[in-house]
Amino acid sequence: MPFSVRRAALPLIAFLIAAPVVRGQSLSPSTLGFSAQVHGVAGTMNTAIYPGAGGSTALGFGGEIAYGTSPRLSLVGRLARIASTSEITTESTDYAMLQGDLGLRWMSSPGARVRPFAEAGLALRRLAFSYADIAGAVSDFSAFNGGATVSVGVMVFQTETMSVEGAGTYTSGNFSTWKVNGDPEPLAQIASEMLGVRIGVRYWFKK
Repeated sequence: MPFSVRRAALPLIAFLIAAPVVRGQSLSPSTLGFSAQVHGVAGTMNTAIYPGAGGSTALGFGGEIAYGTSPRLSLVGRLARIASTSEITTESTDYAMLQGDLGLRWMSSPGARVRPFAEAGLALRRLAFSYADIAGAVSDFSAFNGGATVSVGVMVFQTETMSVEGAGTYTSGNFSTWKVNGDPEPLAQIASEMLGVRIGVRYWFKK
């Protein structure tokens, strides 16, 4: 059953609201400089390995390095590995997606404990899966593409150097550069998109 972003939104909001508040001090965290984050991702991904295939649940994990150039703007580099399935009535294939994002994050409310944000950038993705033909011979397929990714979320500081965050994400692109068993092949272009959520914990490196 495809992942439901709507069903995931309520636990995400509850997670952020229930995060512990630092007692006895008023936080005024800075977002300047370097930070590192680890996160999990979940959603619905539709990669049309089979024509007419619908979206399937996608799960993954990753990490991020960011650099805050101002109280509102950060440069973001992110890497994640995501697994899903392309299926039709008679066939299904498991596949893995390695995704690297390069982009910008804009944050509101400088100095506040709760920081809503929006992100946009370039998504560089590598698709990989194995497929057995009717004779039973297994071939390894891989493809590369560049696409676009956007997200909107909120960051909640727990201390001056640690924050938790959650975001809704959307990524889209077309795979057109193929290899089969390591050799280039002129295969048909296929579309791929993912709608999901990302939840993570971030450490801020303070000077």
